[in-house]
Amino acid sequence: MEMSSMITCRLVRDANDSLLDLVEKTYTESFPEVERRDFDLVRKLLKRDDRFNVLALLKADEYVGFITSWRFDGFVYAEHFAVDESARCGGIGTTAMRSFLACQTEPVVLEVEMPTDEMSRRRIGFYERLGFILDTHEYQQPPYRSKGEWLDMRLMTYGSIDLERSFKRVRGTIYQNVYGVNL
Repeated sequence: MEMSSMITCRLVRDANDSLLDLVEKTYTESFPEVERRDFDLVRKLLKRDDRFNVLALLKADEYVGFITSWRFDGFVYAEHFAVDESARCGGIGTTAMRSFLACQTEPVVLEVEMPTDEMSRRRIGFYERLGFILDTHEYQQPPYRSKGEWLDMRLMTYGSIDLERSFKRVRGTIYQNVYGVNL
């Protein structure tokens, strides 16, 4: 899948693909343990759930980051997005996310931390500059690990999706399919 003249995006479907080792390194370095699943579960999801995708971001055929997403009825849920530490600050994140969004045929939904510190406010601003809208509904991310805590988060949306009308359906779809939680 072509992302731009600078960034290409390769769909990783094989749990033994060597790119997945690079994704795992970026994933574990970029997200705190409470905001990610054990990577062995990522590999299992690739094998058993066609709705789940891992996209490796490549610049001149060199790995620079990844996006994981889920395709659901009426929207795409972007679960994790990170640029490898070695490739940050060159606009790769903006270029990659713009191209990812341009390739989607459905609206995109993602979770962000509450805007409580400079880094979380900057992350929200990054997505807002790309055209995402911060939703105001109370939303909690279910735990990725047993006995984990629910985290206060917010949803952000891109495209024609009205969370005033569909928040409960979107939240329920994410909870059930991504986290295994039924409300």
